[in-house]
Formats: sequence, structure tokens, C-alpha cells
Amino acid sequence: MPAPQPPFDAASMSVRELLASYVAILDELETRHIIRTRNSPLGDLAETLAQRMYGGTLQKNSGKSFDLLTEDGQRVQVKARAVIPGKPAGAFSALRTWDFELGLFILLDAATYDILWARELTPESAEPLGYKYGYTNSTTIAVRRVATVGRDVTDALTAAYDRIDEPADE
Repeated sequence: MPAPQPPFDAASMSVRELLASYVAILDELETRHIIRTRNSPLGDLAETLAQRMYGGTLQKNSGKSFDLLTEDGQRVQVKARAVIPGKPAGAFSALRTWDFELGLFILLDAATYDILWARELTPESAEPLGYKYGYTNSTTIAVRRVATVGRDVTDALTAAYDRIDEPADE
């Protein structure tokens, strides 16, 4: 029987320490062939960072049109992907509607959850980059197609991430 481990005190850890621990757990679960994907808590983190950067109100989960309503009324759809450097990046999760003013596309390092880049696109600039699936009435966009288009907001999003352990503005 293994030696007893000291209790895990998540409450005393920073958000980044919690995420690093989560990544280590995912690594072990993947090694043990328990899991095959690494997406959670990626979406929630990305939406929280968007809210910290833009301000506004997050919408209910599973809303199909947008994730965040900014204080000035802009509807923001947030898409994030975590990648392992040197491996194919794949695509962002499917878009089911173009009923938003801004699309925020975020690429994070899967080992550290550090932001690699963040791009802001309008629906008009994002839609031609996608591949339409008629069966699901959705569109996916390859990460590589977004990496150099739109407005680079990496620094602003990273600044929001750097303040993640501070209380959110109410």
C-alpha cells in the first residue's frame, strides 16, 4: 500500500497553480488511457478571460450565438483551443450561428495553459475561413487559418490572465 499523501489544499493555490495541477492530472489519466481529450476547463477559462478583458456579462452555458455580452452591447463568441507545440493544432469547436459582433479565438499551450495568441474577428472575416458541415448546420475553422488574421489581442488577453487571481469586477 502506498504511503499516505498530505491533503491537497486547493483553496490555498492560485488559479495558475490549480490549472498546472489539473494538467498534471490529465497527463496521468491520458497515460493510463482513461481520457482522450484535454478540453475542459478550457472553454470556461477562455470565457472568463474574455469577460475580464472586455467587461460585461457571461451568458448561460450552451448558448449557440454568443458567450459574452459586453457593457456596450457587443455580443462576443469565444472559441479556444489548447495545443501541444509541434503537433497539428486542429480546429476550434463548431460555430452554429454568426449572430455576434466579435469572435474571440484563443490558442493556449496544452502543457501550461499559457496564451500563445488571441485574435478578434468579425463574423464577416471569420465565416470565409470555415468549413461548413451541412449535416450539423455548423462551421469549423482550422486554427492555422485564424493565426494571422483579424486583430491581435494577445497582449490584452494575457494582461487579463495575469490578473486572474484578483477578484472580478462586479
